[in-house]
Amino acid sequence: MNTTMSKRYFSALSLAAMLAAPALVSAETGANTRFTERAEEAKSRMEGRQTMKEERRSDMKEKREEMKDNRQDAFCARFSERMENKSERMGEREDNVKDRVAGRMSKRTDRRDNRDENLDEKRGMQDERRSALYAKLDERADTDAEKAAVVEFKSTVDAAVKTRRTAVDKAIDDFRTAVDSALAEKKGTASGAYAEFQEVVAAAAAQAKSDCDADVDPKTVMSNYQVALKAAREKLKSNKDDLTGLRDEVKALAETRKKAIESALETFKSTVETAKDKLKAAMGKE
Repeated sequence: MNTTMSKRYFSALSLAAMLAAPALVSAETGANTRFTERAEEAKSRMEGRQTMKEERRSDMKEKREEMKDNRQDAFCARFSERMENKSERMGEREDNVKDRVAGRMSKRTDRRDNRDENLDEKRGMQDERRSALYAKLDERADTDAEKAAVVEFKSTVDAAVKTRRTAVDKAIDDFRTAVDSALAEKKGTASGAYAEFQEVVAAAAAQAKSDCDADVDPKTVMSNYQVALKAAREKLKSNKDDLTGLRDEVKALAETRKKAIESALETFKSTVETAKDKLKAAMGKE
């Protein structure tokens, strides 16, 4: 009895297992399918996010490049405008310098003309006084010896006046020639220095524009330009410092002129005093 029941029980279990096996297989297959689908969906979402991330990176890169290009274009445009304005200002400054130089030359010429006129006027007055003195001496000369003494005195004084005036004129001309030469030399040096400065600035500007066209970073362009400009300014300043000795040179020339004129006057006075003493002795009176 027990044996028969046991067989029936195991037979029932076997049958149940056989009936349940297809259901278990079906459930497992469904689970595997859902897992695969979820995995594929997750993978698809990850791929989508990665694609969107790459697209955003690409967009940001394009925007940065566009902003960089815009900044580059704006910088180059501003730089070109500044260079044009600087060129105009340099041209105006050069014209102003030329006008000032021309004005100083004109004033120097006018001063010289005025001094020459004053000198001629003084000499004319001296000639008048000397002629008046000669006339008085002729009136006082009674004898032939006295008349001869007066003639000799007048001849000596006239020669001394001529010698003095020649020496004074030479001293003035030498001074003016030397000053003009020094000024011309300094002017040539200054013009050359300024021309060199303009060339360096123009070359630096051209290089900066070329760098702009080559899309060089604006900071680098401006830095290179400022370095070149600083060097040009320092060189110009150094050249200007070399011109400061002009005033001392002119003073030295003026001192040489003064000494030459004083020497001519002393020689003239000595000659006239000697002639006067000789005339007094010949005429026996003042």
